[in-house]
Amino acid sequence: MSETVASEEERLIIPTIFDSDEYRKDPFPTYKKLRDYHPLYHDRFHGNWMLSRYEDVRAAFLDNENYNRAVYEEDGPYEFGSENVFGPTILELGNGEKHRWSRGVVAGQFIGKNLESFIPTIERIAAETIDLFSRRAAEDIAKGFIETGEVDLVEQFTIQYPIRVISGMLGLPREDEDQFVEWYQLLIEGLGIGEEFHRRGVQAREELNAYLDPFIQERRANPVGDDLITKIVTAELGGQRMTDAEVKGFVNLLLAAGGDTTDKAIGNMWWFVLQNPDQLAELKRDPSLWDRAFTEMMRYDPPVHTQGRRTQREIAMYDQVIPNRGNVIFQLGAANRDERVFKDPDKFDIFRKDLYCGKEMRVGYYANGEASHLGFGIGKHFCMGYAMARQESVIACQLLAEAMPNVRLKRDDAQGIIAPVFGSGGFRGPTKLELQFD
Repeated sequence: MSETVASEEERLIIPTIFDSDEYRKDPFPTYKKLRDYHPLYHDRFHGNWMLSRYEDVRAAFLDNENYNRAVYEEDGPYEFGSENVFGPTILELGNGEKHRWSRGVVAGQFIGKNLESFIPTIERIAAETIDLFSRRAAEDIAKGFIETGEVDLVEQFTIQYPIRVISGMLGLPREDEDQFVEWYQLLIEGLGIGEEFHRRGVQAREELNAYLDPFIQERRANPVGDDLITKIVTAELGGQRMTDAEVKGFVNLLLAAGGDTTDKAIGNMWWFVLQNPDQLAELKRDPSLWDRAFTEMMRYDPPVHTQGRRTQREIAMYDQVIPNRGNVIFQLGAANRDERVFKDPDKFDIFRKDLYCGKEMRVGYYANGEASHLGFGIGKHFCMGYAMARQESVIACQLLAEAMPNVRLKRDDAQGIIAPVFGSGGFRGPTKLELQFD
């Protein structure tokens, strides 16, 4: 039997699809079309080039000669942070010495024994937040709405939990955590392209920076604590320390990027395991499997689906040429579903044999025939907070599973995972996740 040849209409991608509600809800049919017919796609409407196959994305991540994350030159006239909602952060830096120095100062605080010292804080805050939504559910029961427990996992847990963890790690007052949640939401929205979103995000950044100032000065003067602010303000690399502006930019980035990705990761994990009750039963039987659930979620539908780069010279691929300083989008969500690498990629399976489920690999190499997910990136810009995000998410899910016997979706028509509204910032995840439990 001859192989079916796709028609020109079936191969066609109209670039406005990337702005549509259809794509926000389910980008995966478009991803497959990109991989199959347009492995290097030139989106002339948005001025982008897209890579969607696993091996191409992996190779581009590792190619720091041809691809650079920076928009501005490190030694140019641009004042770093002036256009960024977070202020001056490592995200604006390219592949040069300043990036290496900044990463070296802060990266060690999120791996190894430095992370282990914060695990009791993560467990305590997770337990307290569960207790909070349990009390709210009990109030609903008292009002006669339901006879069993229920919770909106997003509103009552995932939005609050990572921000409270970060606040605890920074050593900030517990009574200010609600304000932190508000700033966090505004900063995330400010990542978008809408002018009003950006304005509110910058205002939140300025309020947060003013709040942080006295804590930074106090910790510089009396560096006796074991909190993250003290560690960052006193950390040295090559005899240099971070400036106040750099410390505040780091906290802004940690609060927003670290908060939103973990928030969405927990929601995404629960959405998928609830669609697969046999796997949920195994997770209840063996809570250590939540680590595999996290890894499979990061492959199957992670919070972050794209990363951007600019070319540093002309690059020839697939009979096309990406121009110098061209905008290139690494489609992580598409690459993680590449049939050339993963068997049955559109199936969520925490037991799959072709996915590397150990400690994240920074280079994406294969181990015993297993490929790593690309959800944290790879190479020199590999996510610094990957270990913290995994630890927070796994601990939270283990405690949630214990606290919610016989958990199930409250509504059959639950929306599920969706990308943010066009123009605002943030990452993919459920906006509501209403659950019932015994």
